[in-house]
Amino acid sequence: MNKPEKDQASVPVVLFVGAHPDDIEIGAGGTIAKLAGSGWDVWYCVLTSEYDIAVAQQRKGEAQNAALALGIKPERVILLDLPDAHLEATGDTVAQLRGVLENHKVSPDIVFTHTLADSHNDHRAVHNIVLSTFRKKPILSFAVVNSLIQSEFRPKVFVEVGQYKNVKQESLMRHVSQSTRIDEKAIENINKAFSTDLGLDETEPFEVILQEGAEDLLYLVLSLNDCPFHNFWYPLLREQPLVVIHSVPVYRKNIHYGWTANKEQEGIELLYETFAKMWHDRHPVISKSSVNPSAEGYLQTSNILLCGSSASNQFIINHFNNFNGIRYRTEHSMPDYTNLAIKDLASSKRIAAHYEKDDSGNYIVTKDFGILTVMRNPIHETKSLIGCMGIHGFGTFGCLRAICERGPLKELLPFIDFPLRSIGIQVLVEYDIRNDVIEIDGKSLHMISP
Repeated sequence: MNKPEKDQASVPVVLFVGAHPDDIEIGAGGTIAKLAGSGWDVWYCVLTSEYDIAVAQQRKGEAQNAALALGIKPERVILLDLPDAHLEATGDTVAQLRGVLENHKVSPDIVFTHTLADSHNDHRAVHNIVLSTFRKKPILSFAVVNSLIQSEFRPKVFVEVGQYKNVKQESLMRHVSQSTRIDEKAIENINKAFSTDLGLDETEPFEVILQEGAEDLLYLVLSLNDCPFHNFWYPLLREQPLVVIHSVPVYRKNIHYGWTANKEQEGIELLYETFAKMWHDRHPVISKSSVNPSAEGYLQTSNILLCGSSASNQFIINHFNNFNGIRYRTEHSMPDYTNLAIKDLASSKRIAAHYEKDDSGNYIVTKDFGILTVMRNPIHETKSLIGCMGIHGFGTFGCLRAICERGPLKELLPFIDFPLRSIGIQVLVEYDIRNDVIEIDGKSLHMISP
């Protein structure tokens, strides 16, 4: 992934902004310890202070001690003294935050703060103050379980913090005055609720807000994320839908390959189910048949996933196979839809599936291949195009599994230059049908160029 030159030579600076002492540790204590231990330059800023001077001083000391438990020195803890319980996002509060950060010479690359999915007035105000204070910066929003509106919380970044659990607990214990308010079990439960479906131990979840001009820092956000599914799909979709343009079955006369016509559909159902389980947001997947008259319009306006092969999806032969820069495409001969294969345009080599005959003399597919393509949509370059194109339905199914499952996604992600600064990539996926194993062929990787 290409990074801006200035960021390659410098330590990333991250700022955590909370309304009250203890908010930051509740929502992101494990992440703070992880970043501090990884060499990031981590800063705290607590905006409000209690009216009672003695209580205020006690809580300030607790905030500094809690930060120290996570590896943050007291001089990196900024206390702003705005009025507790009456915080508002105004020009004055924004100016005060900007001023104190300028005095400390803090210019963060990423800012963490409260989610807007919160019933506490001060938490919501801090969220709005942060958005007004920082331009061209990614904002990651954390949850404070005491006042979280869970049905509105839509995280896309998940930081694995299981090994920092004891450090986080220690930081929370240092807020002695809040011992009856901080519910460690509730904090653990909310984090584990998001972790289970992701295949992770214990994570802290964060929403992502990419303000205008923050695109160049997206790579830093992705570097924090321990969920391959979201690291793949978030840069491609953001909050926009994904339109699956799927094939229609092609019945080949006198040819039997030993499977039903539904293998591609099985892969699409897996995609639906995986998004339903992991996306924590409005379900983004819309499905359209390639013979649906409205499908052409989606190709010109939306994030697209093309499924099938040139034999079964007219969009692949009419559009995809004519895109500039691609190396692999599916081909077949007519009029009987025979000689199905993947064509390597760089070498003129044809890649065929593996077959065996059964006792009845019918061909059985034992190994199939698919082309997995991730690229900017050439017809609408601010959108994405994903291709899952198999020689047969098995190859398409293998590609769809590769963009749903944790293992293949971890292999795939290093190949992709998010947010698609290059046009995109193609890679071949092999599906061993008998053993139900998919494999990404890294040697086949092709960087798409104009």
